[in-house]
Amino acid sequence: MAKKYHFEVRQVEGWADEENGWVWNTSFYVGEFGTDPENAKRAFTRYLRKLGIVFKPNRTLITDYTDVIEIIDRKTKEPLFAALLLM
Repeated sequence: MAKKYHFEVRQVEGWADEENGWVWNTSFYVGEFGTDPENAKRAFTRYLRKLGIVFKPNRTLITDYTDVIEIIDRKTKEPLFAALLLM
């Protein structure tokens, strides 16, 4: 049986910290999705698209830390959305 991951999606509000870059200030629950481990980043962006959240091409980066996937602004590095792995 294939392993399936379950993520909680949150909209992130951060503030710039001179020492650490961007730090999460608060976040808001958006929803949840499940996927296979190797498709997590793609499933995250597809889930946001289903909700009508679309980003302009080349304006964001997706970072995958296994337990957290972040969509960040390419220029400022500000976190925009995150998917948190639920256990």
